[in-house]
Parts: sequence; C-alpha cells; structure tokens
Amino acid sequence: MIERRHIDTLDGARRSQIVAQGNWIFFSGIHPETLDGDIKDQMRSALTRLDALLAEMGEDQGSIFVVHVWLKDMRYFSAMNSVWNEWADAENPPARTCVSGDLYREDLLVELIVTACRNGGE
Repeated sequence: MIERRHIDTLDGARRSQIVAQGNWIFFSGIHPETLDGDIKDQMRSALTRLDALLAEMGEDQGSIFVVHVWLKDMRYFSAMNSVWNEWADAENPPARTCVSGDLYREDLLVELIVTACRNGGE
C-alpha cells in the first residue's frame, strides 16, 4: 500500500510531500520554513525541515540514498555547499546532485527532493 503524508495544495497544485511504499520513502518540495535570509539561512532551514520529515517517518540522515538540490542560481553553489558539508555525515554522505533553475517563488533560493530507504536499507 502506498502511504501519503502532508497532502496539500501549493500554489494551485495538489501534492503529497511524502510518499512511501515498502522500504522506499520519497520527499518532494522540501524548502525553507521561511524565505527570509540568504542561501545559507535557507539551506539550513531546508535541511532542518528534512531532518524533521525523516524523523516523522522514523528515519534519520543515514536512511538517505540521494538528495537533489535545486538552486535558484549556481552562484549560490559554494555557499550552499558550506552548509551542506556542516550537515552531511563526512563518513557516509548521501549521493547528491545540484542543478539550477527557476523555482516557483521569486524569493525561494533552494529546494530539495530526497529519496530514502526505511531502516537504512536493512
């Protein structure tokens, strides 16, 4: 059975922020709680939100397979990486990609899409 959580409408589009099936958990549209601050502030906030969503599913960072980082502008890459490196486990970081593109709000600088596995894949 597919489990869906945080079903809502965001700017007119219906979505589930968390979808889980078996051992797989998919998180979409993870962005900062507030859009104040620079890229470092927004990235910290998005990662804090990701930690909370993982905990809601009974998981932690060790369960993450891959994180897709969407930046508003690649000029933010270095600053975003400094926050990422503070957060990511140095010995066991997840796979990660980073691309830039237009995000759905002008003041949104970063958004995350994450795939995780329950129980760290055990």
